[in-house]
Amino acid sequence: MSNAIEMFFDFASPYAYFSLDRLEALARRHGRTVTLRPILLWAVRKSFAMAPPMDDAPKGAYLIADMERSARFFGMPYRHPDAFPISTHLAARGYYGLVAVAPRKARLFAQSVFEAYFVENRDISDEAVLADIGSRLGLDPRILAAMAAGDEARATLVAANDEAAARSVWGSPFVFADGEAFFGADRLPQIEWHLSSGAHKQSPVLTGADNDI
Repeated sequence: MSNAIEMFFDFASPYAYFSLDRLEALARRHGRTVTLRPILLWAVRKSFAMAPPMDDAPKGAYLIADMERSARFFGMPYRHPDAFPISTHLAARGYYGLVAVAPRKARLFAQSVFEAYFVENRDISDEAVLADIGSRLGLDPRILAAMAAGDEARATLVAANDEAAARSVWGSPFVFADGEAFFGADRLPQIEWHLSSGAHKQSPVLTGADNDI
């Protein structure tokens, strides 16, 4: 079994934005690494015949309020995007194109995409916005665009979606540690407990939460 912790997420998920740095810090404390697995959550949920959570008006209203409250709780800058949710296929493919050749740049790219969307209210489905993010990181925007459009990155994203569906990933972030699943930013304390208490030596039990995006 791999020592790495896997985080399946959609770039349009504020809960993934809230979790990323904290999960990596938690992993480091336990001598672990985190493998990021961007997916298209709408596509994975569609494979389960699950409606998008924001299509349910009462749930959507609750989630928007909870996202803003969670940002205050975590002490993170946050502006709820004007366009929400949004297509993230270009961002995900750009990440996979980068991680194959420049993993450190890929991690910075992921963080920058989150900040562009959830702090700067920028349209991360726009190639020009992603090109600007890449330029800020010292990446040639033409190369980044070519990576995002390339067959390898496309295939990697499709494979990630398929694997997510096969492993019953239905929300973001969805974290796997030692084969056990944890859903939501509020499950970070349980992941810490799992890694520190020896709970990972017991039989895997699926855990969940209410953060459904």
